[in-house]
Formats: sequence, C-alpha cells, structure tokens
Amino acid sequence: MPPSGGGPDRPEIITPGAWIRFPGTGPLVLATMGSRFVARLVDAAILVIPAGAGFVGLLLAVVVHQPRLWWTLLLIAPATLIVWFGYEGLSIGLCGATVGKTVAGLRVVTARSAAAQRGGPGVGAGMARAAMLLLPGLVPCLGGFITVLVSVSPFFDEFARQGWPDKAAGTYVVSTKPVHY
Repeated sequence: MPPSGGGPDRPEIITPGAWIRFPGTGPLVLATMGSRFVARLVDAAILVIPAGAGFVGLLLAVVVHQPRLWWTLLLIAPATLIVWFGYEGLSIGLCGATVGKTVAGLRVVTARSAAAQRGGPGVGAGMARAAMLLLPGLVPCLGGFITVLVSVSPFFDEFARQGWPDKAAGTYVVSTKPVHY
C-alpha cells in the first residue's frame, strides 16, 4: 500500500513513482533514474577529473624528485572523499542541488523546502544524504558493492523513488523542468 500523505513531513503520492504533492505545493514530478544518473556523471567529472590530474602531478613529483615520499600518494583518495562530502552535502543543503543536479534539472526537497521554490533542505539534511552516499565506500572489500546498492536504491521505492540517502535525510528528488501536457 503506498503512503498516502496527510502528515506535515510526508507528501501525498498522486501517481506512484511519478507525481507527489506536499502540503502547500502543487504537484511535483519525481526525478527519473536517468536524470539522476546524468547528475551523478556530471558531479563525478567535476570532482574526479581534478583529483586524477592532482594524482598524476603528485605521482610525477614524487617519482622524479622525492621517491621516499611515496606515501603522500595515499592521501589523494581520502582528500577526494572529503572534498566530495563537502561539495555534495553543502550544495544540497544550501542550494537544493549540486552542479550535476542543476544540469540534469533536479532539486532535492523536504516538506519545508518544497514550497520555497529555491534554497535547500538544510545543511543537516544535505550532510546526511552525503554521508549515506559516500561513507559506505570506506568499508574494506564490500564498500564498492554497498555504494552501488545505495546508488540504485531509488529503484527499490516504487512509490516516491526515495533512495536510502533520501530516506535518511527525509528528502525527495524532484524535477525542475517544466511539464508539458
């Protein structure tokens, strides 16, 4: 049975997997998995390309000038994770979207922020989403598998397309593109 809404924190499911409405808002279109994938690709390119360039630069500097400092190469992955955590958490919390989500026409909302038309769901919600998404990657051996499961978790919610990061933060990902009938 789909959640029907009625409470101040839960939207009304108009059409399962497609349309929701919060108290005080019109109908909102839920984000598709395709648009979420595009957003994630753009965000990854923004963060991974500079990290890769930094790694290659650091690798060349260490190999050529200071071979004894090889261990500094191990700092790239945690540094990238910290930067991604800050980027994802603060962008979502303050603006409701990362650069990738903006390009894909998506916005992350809560019951409170949905009616505002701009702004984010709050830094706490943004950081909770980022933690749910990124921290499983730190688990040795299984981290990559868990991260993939977390990434595809919106497929498991046929009513509101909430992924596990969304459920943890009480957020929903909606489309900002105009709907043509």
